[in-house]
Amino acid sequence: MKSRISLIFLAVILAVSLVLFSSACSKKAPGKTEILFGALNSMTGEHVLEGAEQKWGYEQVVADINASGGIMVNSLGKKLPIRLVFEDDESTPEGGAAAMEKLIKVDKVDLILSTDVGPINDAAATVADKYKIYYAGSGGWWGEEFASDNLTWSSCMFFTAASAAEVPFQIWDLQPAAQRPQRIATLAMNDVGGHGLSDGWAALAKVHNYNIVSTDFFAVGTTDLSSYLLKIKAANADALLWIGPSTDGITLIKQIKAQNLNLKYIHGWMGMWANDFPTALGSDANYVVHDGFWSASLPYPGNTKLDQEFRADHNGIDSITIGLYYAAVQVVAQAIENAGSLDSAAIRDAVYGHTFKGTTMGDVTYDAKGYCFVPSVAMQWWNGQRMLLWPHFESTNWQLKWTPPWDQR
Repeated sequence: MKSRISLIFLAVILAVSLVLFSSACSKKAPGKTEILFGALNSMTGEHVLEGAEQKWGYEQVVADINASGGIMVNSLGKKLPIRLVFEDDESTPEGGAAAMEKLIKVDKVDLILSTDVGPINDAAATVADKYKIYYAGSGGWWGEEFASDNLTWSSCMFFTAASAAEVPFQIWDLQPAAQRPQRIATLAMNDVGGHGLSDGWAALAKVHNYNIVSTDFFAVGTTDLSSYLLKIKAANADALLWIGPSTDGITLIKQIKAQNLNLKYIHGWMGMWANDFPTALGSDANYVVHDGFWSASLPYPGNTKLDQEFRADHNGIDSITIGLYYAAVQVVAQAIENAGSLDSAAIRDAVYGHTFKGTTMGDVTYDAKGYCFVPSVAMQWWNGQRMLLWPHFESTNWQLKWTPPWDQR
């Protein structure tokens, strides 16, 4: 009997010891040591150039946040560094959906940063809704798309196609009335994006009291644009609004010069902001206005430094996108700190309906559905440099230069 009591006593002592040891180990265990940010990125396919700049922007902002100690997570009582996990969306919606599945189910990320192509983001956001994980979007004329789908686990920082289409009219409205264009021609690539922007130009011209005298569409890759230019000349147009890829934009300006078509204003979307545009055209690129997502000239904190760092990594070449991606991560980092948690719903709710100050896109505000509409940027090429025209700031030193006739340049 005494032996049996001794064995029971030893068993109790052993059990208590195991509990105490387990408790001590749990106090010493490091627990979560990093925050996993998944990121869709176009590493292959037709959007690799845009994807490379977005990837650089994400990596730079994460490096800067980690250099300051990471993100404070109050529920864990400590700061944690971020680790980026990229997955290739292959520049397709199907690839984006598959990459989202992998980030969520295999990589077990805490949240996901978007790619910058609208249809890919729309497909990926559907997966985010399925798994109830926060998807932080930037880029891609995406707002209209996920608004119509009523997706509830994504946010979007970008401008709408309509706001992009309005920029030239806003620029003209700032000029003396006697100098403004009177007869506008539009020429767009013959696809959904081209037709959408063309419709926007038509509608907004009426709002701003400008007259469109010629509307046309071209097939991407067309090497002879002379028939379109003859119609523009016959319409006596004095300004041209255009959208298409870079190679077509270069072809367009060369053929405008060859035909001695004198337009006082040319504004190009998508294909006229590439760095190969002034390289290929030299001084003939001067006066052309192009769109963009961001400018180092925007008077917001950190932009000059960000521009310098990008140029240092890219042989002096600049970017018109990186500040948008940098700002999107700044927002997510602040939302995590405000939420005090890594729970996706808590982070999402800390973004929706809130304002974030001092980002590389300025002070930005998300509405109750997670949309943050920032201005579409416009810059004018001048001797290989981009001069900021829009958004307009009183401190902006550059004033619009109307294009003189070819024989006066």
